[in-house]
Amino acid sequence: MNKPPIFLFLIMCFVCILQSESFANDQKESPKLYFDLGGQGGWVPYRKAAVTGADSVFKELSDAMEKYSGIEFLTVNLPQKRAEKALIVGIVDFDFACLEWLSDNKPGEGFVATEPLFEISEYLVTLKQNTHMFPYRQSIFGKQVGTIAGYFYFDDRNFIRSDFLDENLLMQGLKHDRFKVIILERETAKHWAKINNTEIGFAALHTKGNLVMRLRKEHSALLPLLNKTIQRLKTSGKLQAILDNHGLDSKIYEVNPQKGN
Repeated sequence: MNKPPIFLFLIMCFVCILQSESFANDQKESPKLYFDLGGQGGWVPYRKAAVTGADSVFKELSDAMEKYSGIEFLTVNLPQKRAEKALIVGIVDFDFACLEWLSDNKPGEGFVATEPLFEISEYLVTLKQNTHMFPYRQSIFGKQVGTIAGYFYFDDRNFIRSDFLDENLLMQGLKHDRFKVIILERETAKHWAKINNTEIGFAALHTKGNLVMRLRKEHSALLPLLNKTIQRLKTSGKLQAILDNHGLDSKIYEVNPQKGN
């Protein structure tokens, strides 16, 4: 039998190389990042949408980031206290957080933070007739304050926390005079006040800052890609469209503003 011509042999080798490279590429998995979308009553409209069956802010945001970055974003649903522990031990890879919530304005040991996404503010929220009682942030010092178990409050050494599992129960506690004041984000407070038929007032600003992705350090190699993706979300108008879709008038900043008083 005649041997195949040398050029045919080379072509066969080239085809084998291409097939091997294609197989190797198929075996490479996209990076995966797990994060928590909370329980049933968690942080409307950020973790849970105000409208049943709709996607929340964080779900829309992660879907857009997945499309632009190629990183696969996978969700879990945990109560806030368990979600905090899951982040510490590495069951989830990041959370959305505002550094102004933390006592030193830093992401914490073992974590890195992306560039800012959008502004977020939390207020001292009371029944409307009690708004005058809390004209400034320090008005809560030494007092009992309604809070969420597992949430960060940079000055909680100065007041007495009364922890509830979610914002809905927290609003019910305010309505039934369990305490005179709670700390909540504005849109979240408005949503649960409406659900619970409670007339609330917004007193002093508690914190103002920018939301970031707080990422476990072992994933820090993804930080440049995540920051590039965030920039693209901003310049394309996609981030603004997500905020508009949920009726949020949050500003999109490049740097964190100062902590409110």
